[in-house]
Amino acid sequence: MEIELNSPLPARKVENPSPLDKLGDLPLTGEAKQNSINDIGEENKKTIKKFDPKFIIFGIIGILVVVLLVILIPKLTKKPEKVTLNYWGMWENEAVINAAIAEYEAKNPNVTIKYTKKSQENYRTVLQSRLMNGASEDEVPDIFRIHQSWMPMFSDLLAPVPAATAKTIGLDDDFFEVYKKTIKSRSNYLAVPIMYDGLALFYNKDLLNSAGINPPRSWWELESAAKKLTVRDENDRILVAGAALGLTDNVDHWSDILGLMLQQGGVDPTDSAATKKMSDVLTYYTLFFSKHKVWDDTLPYSTKAFAEGKLAFYFGPSWRVFDIEEMKKNGLNYEITSVPQLSTSENVSLDSTDANLTNVHWASFWVEAVNAKSSKQKEAWKFLEYLASKESLEKMFTAASQIRTFGEIYPRVSMINEMETNPKTKGFVKGAENASSWYLCSRTFDSDGINEEMARYFGNAINETIAKGAVDEAVMTNLTNGIKQLKEKYKI
Repeated sequence: MEIELNSPLPARKVENPSPLDKLGDLPLTGEAKQNSINDIGEENKKTIKKFDPKFIIFGIIGILVVVLLVILIPKLTKKPEKVTLNYWGMWENEAVINAAIAEYEAKNPNVTIKYTKKSQENYRTVLQSRLMNGASEDEVPDIFRIHQSWMPMFSDLLAPVPAATAKTIGLDDDFFEVYKKTIKSRSNYLAVPIMYDGLALFYNKDLLNSAGINPPRSWWELESAAKKLTVRDENDRILVAGAALGLTDNVDHWSDILGLMLQQGGVDPTDSAATKKMSDVLTYYTLFFSKHKVWDDTLPYSTKAFAEGKLAFYFGPSWRVFDIEEMKKNGLNYEITSVPQLSTSENVSLDSTDANLTNVHWASFWVEAVNAKSSKQKEAWKFLEYLASKESLEKMFTAASQIRTFGEIYPRVSMINEMETNPKTKGFVKGAENASSWYLCSRTFDSDGINEEMARYFGNAINETIAKGAVDEAVMTNLTNGIKQLKEKYKI
């Protein structure tokens, strides 16, 4: 019996009829009808499978990938922005440094390095002013050369060397210990060294050979040899000086020599308890003029006297070789050895062994730093990584050696052997691993900066000692007060 329903609602329109609805018109019964139902069920499963959520998820992921590629591909294919680094240098010839720069730029086409060799006159004050006050971008360097002793004056203006850069270069492992003592503040280096220099003893080989004297290892030996080698005329004027020591006015690098003596004696001039030791050093230095009389104020500057063959022993940095080679007369035959040492025992003799001597040397060198305000620090450090590499150091040394006697001495321990084979550099690197320094470095041209001010106080003390014939209390009071003022001024 059919039941007829009278619904107040219109009939529902079926857009996707159920597969089972198809059975309504089929005259199937029994097993055939059941098989048809099963077939339709399988078809329904396939239809449902087409709308599996996994396909929706994969589709969304695919769309996101396409969007990301659209965003990233332009950035990945975009050429790096051009960067120009302003590099202020001193001393090094443009031809030498520009060759290294050209090689770097060829490997890094997005970087241009503008190198300017600056005059030493007022360099420190001009550089400091530019870094502090700023100016147009072209007038402020991103990279610049400073003396290692300038750290107290520049520390706030220097970008610390990134740890990754220090590791890549090998600052802790392959550079002389003196760099850690001078350009490292707490755990950060403040500059990168690409050269080394210090004090060595130059000697006139012919004068020593004629007197049967060996190069001195100790100050006592130097004193003895200098007295024997000093030659005077009938009026007691010095014709050939034994050693350029004892004065300040005509002794080139006298402050380095005095600084060396202080370091060898373990004297910290800023320590008020070191006054007696400092007084002893001043006395010993002046004795070469006042007592031993191996040098006097009638002689020319020590560099000139040595180049002219009128001086047996001369102290100077490696770059003085270039001056001497240019100035030398009468076929000057000279050699260079490491500086003499103090005896560690009370009984000193010419037969004393090196075991009885200190092993302290004097360093004075320049380093490359990066402007703390530069927006291009990343590129600057990458360039300095390249410049401080063994390969670059060797190439620059070779290039410099074509225009002068030799290039800048390598700062790396692993490269000492190459310097020891050169008779003009071996005397400097022999003591490089045991070098110290302080704020008595000469010829830094720091224009009333830390070295010039410190040297002025010590120079006055030497001159007063000579005038009075001894180091008295007034001399030491003036000196210690001056050091105290500079200690507070530069926070050393």
